[in-house]
Amino acid sequence: MKTEILQKIIEEDMLSQQSKDKLTALHQNISQKEFSDILDAEGNQYINFVQEGGGVWGVALVGYLYALEIFGIRFLRIAGTSAGAINTMLIAALGDRSKNKSDRIKKILFSWKFVDFMDGKSIVRQMTSRILKSKNYLIKIGISFLVLALSIIIFPFLILIFKINVWWYLIPFLLLSLLLFTIYHYYNLFKVNNVGLNPGKAFENKLQSALDSFNIKSVSDLNLEYNKKGRALNLNYRYGNEDQYYNIALENIKSIYDNQLANLSISKFKFFLESAENNHAYKENPFTLLRSDYTIITTDINSKIKIELPKMADLYWTMEELSQISPAKFVRASMSVPFFFEPMIKKIDTSKDSIVHAWKFWLNAEPANVFEEGIFVDGGSISNFPIDIFHESDIFYPRIPVFGVRLMNTAELGEARGAGSKVILKSPGSFIGNIFDTLKGFNDKAFLNKYTFYSSHSIQFVDCSPSNWLNFFMEDKEKTELFNKGFLAGLEFLEKFDWKNYKYERMLVALKEKNILLQETKPDMG
Repeated sequence: MKTEILQKIIEEDMLSQQSKDKLTALHQNISQKEFSDILDAEGNQYINFVQEGGGVWGVALVGYLYALEIFGIRFLRIAGTSAGAINTMLIAALGDRSKNKSDRIKKILFSWKFVDFMDGKSIVRQMTSRILKSKNYLIKIGISFLVLALSIIIFPFLILIFKINVWWYLIPFLLLSLLLFTIYHYYNLFKVNNVGLNPGKAFENKLQSALDSFNIKSVSDLNLEYNKKGRALNLNYRYGNEDQYYNIALENIKSIYDNQLANLSISKFKFFLESAENNHAYKENPFTLLRSDYTIITTDINSKIKIELPKMADLYWTMEELSQISPAKFVRASMSVPFFFEPMIKKIDTSKDSIVHAWKFWLNAEPANVFEEGIFVDGGSISNFPIDIFHESDIFYPRIPVFGVRLMNTAELGEARGAGSKVILKSPGSFIGNIFDTLKGFNDKAFLNKYTFYSSHSIQFVDCSPSNWLNFFMEDKEKTELFNKGFLAGLEFLEKFDWKNYKYERMLVALKEKNILLQETKPDMG
């Protein structure tokens, strides 16, 4: 990073003094580092990037993105869920991949008043505000309910013992009736709004307006704009665009033989090396299988599966529909937080051959078993951090890394050993809550437990506490604090990232998957 660019960034009002100090201290070291072997003509380095969901904590993702982009990091494959889906969509929609996107995304998010996305009745905003401002609000409601119920039971005995005027008996009865009426009213709101307090249309319309302003009117427009392959990406391999990648890959594969001889199945390794030497696709084109695409994760609770959009969009929409609907609809499906937003419902035209074929392809379903609608809720219910979609088992030699950013609070960051039975079994509520937390994002946890490599080399956490991920009443001050938390986490990750070590250990993961690297010799190499 040039001195004049650094000075311009330091003058940015959005950055806190802590962010400016850390950037000043680290910029020279980070500027000299390699993060990828795929570059563009301007020297930007390309990665695959996955972003976790987390409600309004998504502002921290923009700060993280800003930290990466000022050091010339750019993106090919991108994916996200919920809040991560918003950022993913905006990165994809903002055109020229070589340009900085975070400045414009930051302006968009700070121009949005999140409270406007709560487009249910005013009583919903009022109740949500009370719950967010008082952590014990629901507990107080429960205690009030019990006190009033007990009062009604006990009051007749008090009347007889102390000869209290019988009319006083109406007071707790009326209060309890009012409380029950309020609960009944919210129950009806859920029923009317498809078990969601907010329809979610306000958010969808706001995002669609933003995409329209980028001239992205439909899913087809975005796919045409962002999805590219191979040499069409117009990028360069760091050491040359001819057979350099092929030769370097073979050298590094052979170096593993020298360094890990005692840990290898020799016969399997020689077969693997021979296959690599005969793979002329990479010799003729160093960009073979390299691609850019975007993925939005949602959950269809009707078919009970994780949905990757637009990859699996043909299960629900025809090509004609995809040329008409805004990709904002994909994000709307991804951020449908259960009960807070209505699920997004998509009627499926089962008479369309393309849809019938898609159900056969993806789900092996016969025509008679094609569902008539999709019911989408927050993708985080299954996969809040979809890093698994970037994992390639049949890797030749790493050309680009996978970067991922996760959003947590202090309590979650400190639970490496678990909360323990005293906390988990403290009450029925904590018991049910921990069951839900275990099931939530189970797909991601299972993947990361198997492939510990990504936790060691690719993932950075952002501590978003004490902010509440559902605080749609967030003011600019809190947004700025989250932005800086993400920015500082981004700098920390860039400082510690080691591209040379990443490539070497990623190859070991590939060899372990093929049973070439003996499992028992490298138990921690997942």
